[in-house]
Amino acid sequence: MLQPILIPEPRRRVSHLRLVGTEGRESRPYGLPFSEGHFPKIEMIGTRVGHVRIIGLLGQGGMGEVYLGFDERLQRRVALKAIRYEQRLSAGSRERLLREARALSALDHPNICRIHDYAEGPDCDFLVLELIEGTTLRRAVEHGMSRTRKLRIARDVAGALAAAHRRGIVHRDLKPDNIMIAADGTVKVLDFGIARAGGDVQLPQQEDADALDTADTWIFAAAEPAASAAAGTPLYMSPEQARGATVTTASDLFSFGLVLQMLLTEEEPRRAGAGSGELLKLAAAGETLPLRNQPRDVTALVGRLKSFAPAERPTAIETVERIERILAAPARRIRIAAAAVVVTLFLGGAAKYVIDVTKARASAERRREQAEALVAFIVDDLPRRLEPVGRLDVLDSAATKALEYFASLRPEELSGDELQRHARALTQLGDVRVKQGKLPEALAMFRQSLRFAGAAATHDPNRDEWQLALSNSHFWVADALRRQGDARGALTHFRAYYEISARLAAKHPQDAKYVTELSYGHSNLGSAYEALGDLVRARAEYRTAVAVDRQRVARDPRDEDARADLANSLNKLGVLLQAGGDLAGSRAAFEEDVAIRRALATAKPDDARRARRLATSLAYLASVQLNVGDVDGAITSDREELSIATRLAARDKENLDLQRNRATAEIRLADALGAREENEEAAALLDAALRTLSELTARDARPSWQRDLAAAHHETAQLWIRRGDFARATEHGRHAIALAERTRVQQGADMQSVRVLCAALADLADVDERQGRPAAARARRERVIALATSAPYDREPLISATAARALLGAGRRSEAELLVARLRATGHRHPDFTARWQSTAPLP
Repeated sequence: MLQPILIPEPRRRVSHLRLVGTEGRESRPYGLPFSEGHFPKIEMIGTRVGHVRIIGLLGQGGMGEVYLGFDERLQRRVALKAIRYEQRLSAGSRERLLREARALSALDHPNICRIHDYAEGPDCDFLVLELIEGTTLRRAVEHGMSRTRKLRIARDVAGALAAAHRRGIVHRDLKPDNIMIAADGTVKVLDFGIARAGGDVQLPQQEDADALDTADTWIFAAAEPAASAAAGTPLYMSPEQARGATVTTASDLFSFGLVLQMLLTEEEPRRAGAGSGELLKLAAAGETLPLRNQPRDVTALVGRLKSFAPAERPTAIETVERIERILAAPARRIRIAAAAVVVTLFLGGAAKYVIDVTKARASAERRREQAEALVAFIVDDLPRRLEPVGRLDVLDSAATKALEYFASLRPEELSGDELQRHARALTQLGDVRVKQGKLPEALAMFRQSLRFAGAAATHDPNRDEWQLALSNSHFWVADALRRQGDARGALTHFRAYYEISARLAAKHPQDAKYVTELSYGHSNLGSAYEALGDLVRARAEYRTAVAVDRQRVARDPRDEDARADLANSLNKLGVLLQAGGDLAGSRAAFEEDVAIRRALATAKPDDARRARRLATSLAYLASVQLNVGDVDGAITSDREELSIATRLAARDKENLDLQRNRATAEIRLADALGAREENEEAAALLDAALRTLSELTARDARPSWQRDLAAAHHETAQLWIRRGDFARATEHGRHAIALAERTRVQQGADMQSVRVLCAALADLADVDERQGRPAAARARRERVIALATSAPYDREPLISATAARALLGAGRRSEAELLVARLRATGHRHPDFTARWQSTAPLP
């Protein structure tokens, strides 16, 4: 009875970035993007490296895999970077690395990731590193940040270089992927000394160089590796590194200049699309793209940092001082402007007036500066500092002040950039209110955000990015209205979101970004119509979303995002077709969804996210297979889902969600096996699921897990009914009813809880009848009928089938026959349904 659930969540975008999980935040321990093609070898998990126990995988670095470890001596989590056998360090390299590691550990700088230890193993060596949870600078830039925040990050990076340079330590591979923004906003520079220590390999041949990924760390060795080995990444390499010459602290400053350029422009500092060999040549010549559209002081600093001659570059300390002056420039300009006004008015003979005006102007300016600082805090620091530690309540008073400030502004007096920044800050504040469950306050903020975004779009109607931002503001208003149950209001704003997306897609038919938005626009309209109960229009919108996604895939079959979006659209359509009684159409949609997900997972077999999504799609397919009577097909799909869920749960035993997924897969397979009365295997699966879910709910009593436990008890009760043990069936049935009733109340109109509740009540009513308790049986059946025949549950096939059972048991045969006829017309052939009604005549 445990069916997969799909809540028609709208698809969210900020600019062209789709939101996944918590907006603007992701966890990247040690700053490594999770590898698309690498997951831990099972035998590594649970092993020990010295006094560090390996407990999971974080990703893959240039030298090898990076694992999550627990230092049992010091009781702290650490990162272990495995150094593959072929890159194990020579004795001299290891000594250099350890010497620098000791120096860095003694330095203990807040912006430098420390190296704790170097451990030798039989097959590979390990660096034991400080564990940093956050995101890389490259990813942080993609999420967006203010210019002030960017300069502060640059200042901290330069400060880390200055501290290391004072001790004679050179980084040698500074790049955005070696800079982390921790969850609390702290900047961390990674991999000091590691690039140099790994320099004992040969320079790749030119014909191989172009095939290498420019984001990987390259390691080069000249004729005398001990004297002239150098390492770096071509995109961010200094000229002397590229030529194999001596690397000094000035080399780090050249790389820093390129990082600063990328940070400010959000574009790579060397020509996009260039092959690795060409990038190496550009690096050797010191050639980079010019820095454009930046203030004169910033341009001058980056120009000095990119000087070809190392001696002409500023030191790290000089760079820190220069960035501090740039950060302080706006305040200096305000003071200078105020002084100029004072002088002018004083010379005009209005000394007293000057003093009064100056005070008023200064007071107003201070208030504006404070408000703008708050805006910057909301945009830059809110997700990093408050959300990870669960202290969003700290923002409440500040948010009130910010709203007062925003309400006082006149949009027509602000620049487009200011309007956009304020709109984004309001979106952040509104999202906080959503997470706090304060939907009316969130909606007010989203409406204010829409006001600013609309003004920005009017300010420059031809700026497509601002039009896209306006569409996203409509999305946030729509989503808040949807959460409050105002489906019609949500539809209005989802339609506005769609109309902007449609215009942009028509204007840029070859731009994948805008075509993608068009797909999302149709999908969101489908969700709104579905919430209104207009399933005809909802199906039409989902079909259009499918058609748009098919066009995207046809245009570029290698576009994996487009293929994944097509699978999502098919899944939504499949759920709606099933709810509308088109089981054949639903099955076809789910089968195509599974085929796409399987192809994506096969292309990268160790990608856990793809595997999990395939497992979910298999669960949907299995549910419709069982409902149309294809028991063999359902068992096959359920077994594949369980195989994936078991493999993923074994890889990360600390991940409670993965343990839960395995348990629910066990319940689904047990349900399908029960249709064949293969009770022994079903019993073993249910025992395992009950143990897992009981342990999980004891640790975290979240409603969805309690609902899963209710389903496990219900399936177990059915098993004991088949075996004739009514006492055990009653015990498990009562547990199922209590848990399902609780989660139904906690989660409102929760289809899954009602499905389990009705089925468990109907089963115990049959038990009561057999054991001579007719009054109890009658009461349970009336409860089923009341629930199952009320909206929105009265069209769900499994609930309707249970209602038919209850109606027949209550003596209301004609009503039961009507339900059975309707179910048969849809193609519903669930084995339990078929077995019950084939023996009952006359029925349609």
